[in-house]
Amino acid sequence: MGGTGRSGTHVVARLLGAHPAYYRFASELRFIANPGGLCDLVEGRTDVARFAARMRGPWYGARPAVLGSTVDAATIEAALGRLEADMAGGADAAAVAFAHDLLDPIAARHGAGAWIEKSPPNVMRAGTLLRLFPDMQLIHSVRDGRDVACSVTRLRWGPTDVDEALDWWARKLERAFAACESLPEGRVCVVQMEDLLTRDRDRQYARLLAFLDLPDDPAMRAYFDASLTPERAHIGRWREDVPAERRAAFDAHYQRLAAGLRARGRPVAADDEPVTA
Repeated sequence: MGGTGRSGTHVVARLLGAHPAYYRFASELRFIANPGGLCDLVEGRTDVARFAARMRGPWYGARPAVLGSTVDAATIEAALGRLEADMAGGADAAAVAFAHDLLDPIAARHGAGAWIEKSPPNVMRAGTLLRLFPDMQLIHSVRDGRDVACSVTRLRWGPTDVDEALDWWARKLERAFAACESLPEGRVCVVQMEDLLTRDRDRQYARLLAFLDLPDDPAMRAYFDASLTPERAHIGRWREDVPAERRAAFDAHYQRLAAGLRARGRPVAADDEPVTA
């Protein structure tokens, strides 16, 4: 799962993670698609030593909530040793084995046959991910850029002005759509959050099940009905967050960007109109 950031990947991951077929990692794993991760390793943008340093540091030791709650340090060290040894036989096979060595046993312990990884950059690395994981199904979460912009400005890593954040959203979204174009038909599902949570709920829920070839499940449906609501997702938050004197100009800015994306064939919703069939 991926998106621009602040686009609903965690919301959709929690929904699918309620299904017994999947194990959902509580945090973004980061080591697959983020800069310096496995995708960069197989593309020659990093090496095993630098990858291992990140695994021991920001992706594990410095932020134990990411992997430390599910994988012990000895298991990671053993996997890193196998990764280094396996590189002689090809980076792709070594990277795939490393990911499955770490993640498959966790899913299996929870009775699941597959796992969900929800780092936003996954959509940007769609082609490489499919090469590494040929059974991958990718969900691209898209959210109203006005709400994304207001959410991003509250965080330390994004733009601090809402109009700058709108431009950031449009650039990232275009890059994500362009990257996903390399995937064969049936391998990527675009989920417009406003469709899923408000204006087309049941049909979008059914789309997700059909895309993943899953039967409906009472626990997943109960989570959808109780927890995936417009209020919890802060849909329309921009109307409160943007100062009144800037609101009209901010909305006009968004409409120009959204129209430009639609003109390039990107499925971005007009206000109050479902976008995904």
